[in-house]
Amino acid sequence: MNELLSIISQNLLKTNDSSRLFHGRGRKWPGLEHLVIDFYSPDLLITLYKESSNEFIDELVNILNAIPNLSFENILLQKRYLSRPELIAIKGSIPNIALAKECGSKFHLKFTDIQNIGFFLDMALGRQMLERISENKKVLNLFSYTCSLSIAALKGKAQSVVNVDMSKAALSVGESNHLLNNIDLRKTKFLPYDIMKSWNNIKKYGPYDIVVIDPPTNQGDSFKVERDYYKIVKRLNEMTSPEAIVIACLNSPYLTSQFIIDLFGEHSPEMIFEEVIYSAFSSMETNPEDGLKVLVFKKKLSMK
Repeated sequence: MNELLSIISQNLLKTNDSSRLFHGRGRKWPGLEHLVIDFYSPDLLITLYKESSNEFIDELVNILNAIPNLSFENILLQKRYLSRPELIAIKGSIPNIALAKECGSKFHLKFTDIQNIGFFLDMALGRQMLERISENKKVLNLFSYTCSLSIAALKGKAQSVVNVDMSKAALSVGESNHLLNNIDLRKTKFLPYDIMKSWNNIKKYGPYDIVVIDPPTNQGDSFKVERDYYKIVKRLNEMTSPEAIVIACLNSPYLTSQFIIDLFGEHSPEMIFEEVIYSAFSSMETNPEDGLKVLVFKKKLSMK
């Protein structure tokens, strides 16, 4: 546990933003693979993927209280190992209003939504890249969820962003996130579509200079990565401008970057692989390929 205190202290010094303080699921620390600690000041969120003793939890809280630079009001404990996950406050209370903060932007959180609280910390480097490359670009954000990537693009002075997600509730939060960051809503659209059935409606707002594909690994019958990802890839050429950039994301411990590279090679060969960006906390993973992979492709210039 002394090592845990040291790791959290070091990660706390790296940024003033919301961040992951400990990522046991990266499997670098034997015996703590079930533990994740995230900090959304002033709220600490502990997630357990395996049942733990009260003694373990008490010792963990003592460690958190002992870190001098860590100031918080609430410690929340999420029990993800249960068939119906639970969230409890072990210090303070569950806040009705909570925010993630990153690079000057703010995002609404809903801690009572156990599976996904509204913001993914692992995508921080992807958002930073998108902000850097979006000036004057038309961006398509597929599987946009609560639209953090749209905010990054518009902060980077994108011409426009089209956000597509089948969840109206997620898009509603996304719209609120834009307002929270004082972003002009006239530059963005929120389309509550089943992507796989809506290509004509999505295409009409193009051609796009940047396309972001950030799907869940498994979205029930509507989308499965291994079954459906290629269907998006093969549509890219007709929807994009001559020098378009595609940001293709994959978050599965069972599929590597090569899975996406092979899909592009077969179904969209005009898109050339440039680089892969790993999770913001890949330094806490024994193998970064087990976590988030953000692959960047660039369209070949026409040979006409």
